[in-house]
This record gives sequence, C-alpha cells and structure tokens, in this order.
Amino acid sequence: MKTLKDTLDLHALVAPKIEGVLFDIDDTLVDLRQAAIDGFIATLGQAGAHLEPQQLRVIAEDFADDAAGAYERYMAGELTFLGQRQVRVDRAYRQAGLPAPSGTDFERWASDYENRVQSQWRPFTDVHAHLDVLSSLGLSFGAVSNNVESYQRNKLLRSGLTDFAVVVGSDTAGAPKPDPAPFLEGCRQLGSTPQTTLYVGDNPINDVVGAQTAGLRAVLLDREGSHIGHRGVIIRGLEELSNALCAR
Repeated sequence: MKTLKDTLDLHALVAPKIEGVLFDIDDTLVDLRQAAIDGFIATLGQAGAHLEPQQLRVIAEDFADDAAGAYERYMAGELTFLGQRQVRVDRAYRQAGLPAPSGTDFERWASDYENRVQSQWRPFTDVHAHLDVLSSLGLSFGAVSNNVESYQRNKLLRSGLTDFAVVVGSDTAGAPKPDPAPFLEGCRQLGSTPQTTLYVGDNPINDVVGAQTAGLRAVLLDREGSHIGHRGVIIRGLEELSNALCAR
C-alpha cells in the first residue's frame, strides 16, 4: 500500500526542474510478459495438450520471466539472441515433459514464436495518456532499453507508440544497462542533462541503480507490487507520475 511518505517522495523527486523523461520499454511501456506468455502457449500448441491449464500457465510464466537467467547471459555476450531463447525453450519443454526442438526444428519454432509474440505486443493502458501529459507539459521523452535498437523501435511502432524519436538500445551505446553509457546517450539525444532527466523503469538494478549512477533521477514502476522492500521512489502506475508532474 502506498503511504503518504511515498507520495511526498515522488513529489520531491519531480519538484526540481525536469527537461526530459526516459523510459525502459519491456514491461514498462509494453506488456512484454503477457505477450511472451500468450506467444509461448500458442507456439507450443497441441504439444502441450496433456498439460492441465494451470500447469501450462506456470510453465509459460516461467518462460516469460526467464527463470533460466538466459537473457542476462545474452546481455553479457555469453549467448546469442537465439541462443538465450534456446535455453529458455529447453527449460520449458523439460518442465512440460517434452523433447525440446533443436536444429532446424528449433529455428522454425523460434520464427513461429517471434511472429506470434510480435502480434501480441501492446502498451499498458496508462501509457498513451501519460505521454500526452508529458507533451502537454513540454517535456521531451525517449526510451533506453536492453535490446537492439532496431528491434525495440519496431516494438514501439507495432505497439502504437509512434512518438519516440529517441530510442537507445544496448548496441547504440555499446553497453547494456546498468552501465551509465546508455542513460547518458539517451540524455544526449534528448538534449537534457542527467540531473534534469527522469528515468522510469521496472528493474531496481538495471533501471533505477543504473540511472542514478549515471546522475539521473529515477523512479521504479512496480505494477505488481513485488518490490515492497525497494529503497527509493515507487509508483504502481504512470497516472501517479502524471499527477505528480502536473501538481508541481
């Protein structure tokens, strides 16, 4: 439950001059988790017919949440993009009691999954209204993400988020978050200083600590209330941030 102190902290965070706002993309602007769950279930298809609905949901959530830790290995350069997806598929199929696709069968699986998941990309319901508020306040905004810039630009466009001129990927700045480089590149492209830029993301380390290390202000977007022990400013939805910015 949000307390009065949390509210005051949010207002204190945004009270000093802000010139721009940078966002994480996945599970901050775009509901990637739900798209991954739906995409996995659809791609698994009849192969998962022996599973109870709850079993299937648990396996799909495990895949979407990357309980295998494969994506961080991709960001560290240990795996290719397809390689991290293979690790996640192998784990999911083991949980389902099925032989995992490999070789050309996996390539077909991965292509099918990619098409399905992209068709499921959607922004969270509070995103468009929040971006409208930023525009009305004259605040520029952009995105800094731990994925390839071209892929993330396509994700925003397919999600109907067409107003992002500034999109920084892990390849753009030569390093992924929480390294300061992508945050600083985002500020450079926005034309704002780190001290007058607010960063919004859903990961306490990659987003909040990374942004703060680079000199930005940061707020954790915790839509599910799963970071109760976080020592910093938390919001449960973008409407809270809109209200705080309008109340300055």
